[in-house]
Amino acid sequence: MTDLESSAGRDRDLTLRQSDIDEPLVLDSLTAGRLALHRVNVAGALTVRSCVVEELIVDHCTADAVLVSNSRIGRLIIRNTPRNTGVDVSESTLESLDVHSCGPTRFEGVRVSDSVQIAAMRGPVQLRRLRAATLALRSQAAVGRQRRPEVSLESVNVSEIITLDDLWLASLSLDEVDVAALLLRRVRVDAPFRGTGVRCRDGLRINGMVVPGEASALLDSEVRGPVEVRGLRHEATVPAQRRPVEAGAAPATATATGTGTGTAELVFRSSVISSLTASADDVSPVVVELADTAVRALAVPSGPARFRLAGTSSVQEVDLGDVVFRNDEQVTGFMDRVFTRVSPGALEAVRSTLTRRRRMSEGDQLYYFTRQREAAERPLLRRLVGRALFGGVLGWGVRARNPARTLGVAMLSTATLLHLSGAARGPQGGGLLDVVAAGKALVLACALWLNVGMGAPSELKTHAWTALAVCCAGGGLLFTTLTVGIVIRKLVR
Repeated sequence: MTDLESSAGRDRDLTLRQSDIDEPLVLDSLTAGRLALHRVNVAGALTVRSCVVEELIVDHCTADAVLVSNSRIGRLIIRNTPRNTGVDVSESTLESLDVHSCGPTRFEGVRVSDSVQIAAMRGPVQLRRLRAATLALRSQAAVGRQRRPEVSLESVNVSEIITLDDLWLASLSLDEVDVAALLLRRVRVDAPFRGTGVRCRDGLRINGMVVPGEASALLDSEVRGPVEVRGLRHEATVPAQRRPVEAGAAPATATATGTGTGTAELVFRSSVISSLTASADDVSPVVVELADTAVRALAVPSGPARFRLAGTSSVQEVDLGDVVFRNDEQVTGFMDRVFTRVSPGALEAVRSTLTRRRRMSEGDQLYYFTRQREAAERPLLRRLVGRALFGGVLGWGVRARNPARTLGVAMLSTATLLHLSGAARGPQGGGLLDVVAAGKALVLACALWLNVGMGAPSELKTHAWTALAVCCAGGGLLFTTLTVGIVIRKLVR
């Protein structure tokens, strides 16, 4: 401590410059205004323990490790340490923390009232039980596959924003992270990104992230604000010698365009999301999977981006824009534009949105389309009964034109049979081309099906005729009641 005190400035400022210390340097229970160590070489660890310092600067110092523990520091700056020098800050209270161009970095049990910045990383970064206002990890000095850092955040609480920007990482994991907003921008990972228990109060934004072939995932997380997935890329579409570029930005040269055709995948599993949007460019398709996840609002993706609903996922509302659903082609076109496949969950999400917006007619179209697709996946007999009888004939109780069309076809068919058999012409009737006889047959068929009379020539009053009349009257009653009921239901709504 003699050299340190003799080189000190005025008042409570202490400075040590360009010194070689042949043993570990321990600063214990020291109180100072500004403590600066510049180009100090320590044979062992540089330890700051139980100190109260307004500003601590460790610049271009060589040591086995830089250890700060159980201290109260206003501003802590550690920069330009050797690659093999570990930086460990634990159980301390600070106002701001700035680490630049350092080796392995570990924070545990640290409370920072303002910002934490880690830049030009040269080794793995592990943050545990960290509390801060803002946290930023930007760029790295390490190059090459063996030197790409691993970043791990565990039990981190940030009141404002966490920013990860311009990074190429070996791995990235988030575990029990509570933050207002999380921004992953121009981040590339060699291993699938994993997040567990991530809680974002204001939103999550993923912009220009490059992921490997295996899907990255957020598990058991909650995002109360909007989730925006923009420019997610598969590693096969990005050349290895370049870092990921900002989504939407044009590559600087023609060699920046990848040649892979992989699909970038991101999974939200057992999570709750307020709103979700996704966009992709033509180079790399994007699939955002929702597995056992609840989403309040889902926006129509842009480009070759699609959503996949799996498990018990639910979507309260889908942004429909100006799309209308009046036929099956319009339904299929919209579903293919938003989802990877037309699943029952996806159809139910769109139908519930239409119902909530009082677009009842289009909601009925979605209901009919859904029931027809469900029937198509059943065994042969149940498929025929479902699609032909309940769908084609009865319209699943929502399409009035199906039973009305069936009733009309039945009356025309009955009239034709009566006319061809001569039952309605009588013994003195005309031939097959007799228009009056054909009209009588049509009137008789309508009376049978609509149950408005059983009049018939005397020779037709037999048991067979009675059975025919009962069958036609029963079928007509069913189709008429169903048609009128559907129409009344539409008018009442």
